Amino acid sequence: MTRQLSIICSTPKPKSTRVRLAVAARVCEGLSIAAAAEKAGLSRNGFSKALKRPEVQQHLQQVQAAYLAEVDAKRALFKSRALEVAADLMMNAKSETVRLRAAEFLAGNGKTAAVAIHVDARARGYEYPEPGQRIVEIEPSGS
Repeated sequence: MTRQLSIICSTPKPKSTRVRLAVAARVCEGLSIAAAAEKAGLSRNGFSKALKRPEVQQHLQQVQAAYLAEVDAKRALFKSRALEVAADLMMNAKSETVRLRAAEFLAGNGKTAAVAIHVDARARGYEYPEPGQRIVEIEPSGS
């Protein structure tokens, strides 16, 4: 799925449409330089060389800024939807646990409760004696 970002540029755009497509693929799809170049029909070396030009670097920064703005807008939309769903669960869920979790979610301003992890640190398995340490084996009594 390729999408074009419409950006109003005050600086000159790269002349090549392929370079612009490779930059968009690199930023929006998270592709490597080689994969973005291949997708746009460029060689890896050609795209790497183009990335060193000032107008391409400026275009890359503008595409990154536009992409981050788009992601922030989506985050705000999804956060508001998550709050609506949590409110609905808090009011209408049959399970008390679900209602409690929804209330905790809403009370935390859309953040989930901290997860507690218990690690059993008691020694198990092999133990290696230090030099000079005596080893005592305790055997169960035969009854």
